[in-house]
Amino acid sequence: MRGSKDNQWGRLTSGAFLLTVGIIFWLDRIGRLEARELLPWWPLVFLVIGLSHLAQRKWGSAMAFTLAGVIFLMPMLGFARISPWRLFGLWPLFISAAGVTLLIQALQRPAHGPNRFHAVAVMAGNVRSIGSKEFRGGEAIAVMGGVDIDLRSALPHQGEAVIDVLAFWGGIGIRVPVGWRVINRTAEILGGYEDTTAAATDPNAPRLVIRGSVIMGGIEVKNSRERVA
Repeated sequence: MRGSKDNQWGRLTSGAFLLTVGIIFWLDRIGRLEARELLPWWPLVFLVIGLSHLAQRKWGSAMAFTLAGVIFLMPMLGFARISPWRLFGLWPLFISAAGVTLLIQALQRPAHGPNRFHAVAVMAGNVRSIGSKEFRGGEAIAVMGGVDIDLRSALPHQGEAVIDVLAFWGGIGIRVPVGWRVINRTAEILGGYEDTTAAATDPNAPRLVIRGSVIMGGIEVKNSRERVA
């Protein structure tokens, strides 16, 4: 389960959207307005989603949704229409974003070291099981492949570990024991991050920080009910 703040913003955004749509169609039904006249403004939905992600500090996805909303609203603001197909010509920027992520990760901390891991999957799979009792973190890179990290028998060093991730046209799965607190600091660009772990109630619970980029890929964090000895 994601943090309560993320869930709150998600519920607020969904609730406000459904309420607005319901009011518009009700006013259309009683003849107070023409709902069809508002259809050209549908890209405002992208802007609302972008603002919601901005409040959750998901900078990458916030920028992507906001940019999409602005581009599709340009005709309504008096600018020339841009063909959606031209947007696909921006795909080299996603590759550049992936490269920037790798450079940042390389400069932030050593890729290797005691009680760390390094897992890379390029058009392949990589499964890692971490059993360190002084686990400090590591990095997981999935490029058109998949990485599966099992932390069921690990214990974070001084209560916190950091995993740097890059999922580019790939997926990363992370399994953590029940009771850990997972902190999401990833930027999703046309990608997704799913956290189904149970919310930690202990203020001193072990912390796992996940940071990096998800570019046209996905990250899944889940609990493992059993603990490996």
